[in-house]
Amino acid sequence: MRKSTMNFGEVAREIARINSQRDQIVLDAFSTLECRHATLAQTLLDNVGNRQRAAYWMCTHQKAFEGRTAYEVLADGDEDQVWERIPGNPEGEPMNRLERPRMAY
Repeated sequence: MRKSTMNFGEVAREIARINSQRDQIVLDAFSTLECRHATLAQTLLDNVGNRQRAAYWMCTHQKAFEGRTAYEVLADGDEDQVWERIPGNPEGEPMNRLERPRMAY
């Protein structure tokens, strides 16, 4: 149990330390996704714009996943459900994992 005499400076430092650890864990988890599900990770990156947003999307509890994270859905073996919910994909239409749409500029 924490001592009740912590001052706000100590509280702020502790929160900063924990947030830093969480940020690193989120990015490490995304690195694992890039190794194990490279096409999924790249599609997510393409659709959300950057690695940090993609990494946090994977960790966010989502109503579409019944309150679970995308990592929990993958752990349950339901990769198709994650594909269907990637931001930018038409809802309910899994994207062809071999052919990503090309953006015209």
